[in-house]
Amino acid sequence: MNTALIVAAGTGSRSQLKISKILYKINDKPIFMYSVDVFKSLGFDICLVISKNDLKDITEHIDPSIKIVIGGKTRSESVQRGLKEVTTPYVYIHDAARPLISKKAILNIEKALEQHDAVMLAEPVTQALKHDKNQKITSLNRDEYILAQTPQAFLTEKIRYASLRNNDNFDDDISLYQNFYKDASIHVIHNEEPNPKLTYLQDFTNLKYQLEGDSNMRIGHSFDIHQLKEERKLILGGLLIEHHKGLVGHSDADVLTHAISESLLGALALGDLGTHFPDTDSKYKDISSIELLKEVNQKIKALDYEIVNLDSTIYAELPKLNPYIEQMRTKIAQVLNIDIEKISIKATTYEKLDAIGNQEAIAAEAVVLLKKVKVC
Repeated sequence: MNTALIVAAGTGSRSQLKISKILYKINDKPIFMYSVDVFKSLGFDICLVISKNDLKDITEHIDPSIKIVIGGKTRSESVQRGLKEVTTPYVYIHDAARPLISKKAILNIEKALEQHDAVMLAEPVTQALKHDKNQKITSLNRDEYILAQTPQAFLTEKIRYASLRNNDNFDDDISLYQNFYKDASIHVIHNEEPNPKLTYLQDFTNLKYQLEGDSNMRIGHSFDIHQLKEERKLILGGLLIEHHKGLVGHSDADVLTHAISESLLGALALGDLGTHFPDTDSKYKDISSIELLKEVNQKIKALDYEIVNLDSTIYAELPKLNPYIEQMRTKIAQVLNIDIEKISIKATTYEKLDAIGNQEAIAAEAVVLLKKVKVC
């Protein structure tokens, strides 16, 4: 059996999160548990090195089989404390901020340890590599460079011996090992699978999208219908439409804008228009539905969502609405502050059926897709 020494004691100040970055949750699972779970599934002993400040939160997620060690002031000190608790022949030292470590990569390391005392994961440099000194740029041979990853695995007695006799800080455990064992050779495994280190806010945002997938997307739908009446203005999509009848309602009764607004509210389970703009409130009497849409859009933005696309249909026997469609799209796009390409508005008749077909009403339907744009 081997041990995974998972280092999770850093503060993560560069992430700008309000909590310790290893406690940040994706799919309701804290970051550190992704590494714990993959190593545990392979039968590893787990030694988790953490900050004292995170002890209470972390113990809520782990079982008694996981050994907890309080880290030191530096990463090197934290690793050193963890190594004192390792009892297996080999130890894999891994950063909890790399939650995508795969079983395949771990098993590749395990196989390499049959012939080597020190093994590291790495990824090749794929972009042009330059050296910048006083604005003098020199090209480097990228084939001679690699980007280090974790876990880095060692014969336990050797890495522990080196660690306990070292008081300096190194950027990783391979550096410490090589500094102590001057002639040591390191076996490098090129990892072909994603294994990014989460450092900055955008790193967390990107990973959340990747792992949560559709949970960042919300769909809303609404259908609305209003009666037609003489001596009322016909407002659709924020436009005044030439017609001898208009729609009846407490506001301007813009049935298209109502359907769009309510689909946005519905996508985030915020209720209907009547909940937010009751017809018992005199301040909404004859109000432009465009103003209501603006307020709804602000509520959506406040929850960090944006519109991916909007599809809508107007059901009306008369008047013929095709000449107004592009103007409606432009108007709605301006109000929502999105590209017009994201707005679809269609018009169709009701084939002379029911109230719509008898020119007694006009209806509209809207479907919207939202996505979360800020997750941290």
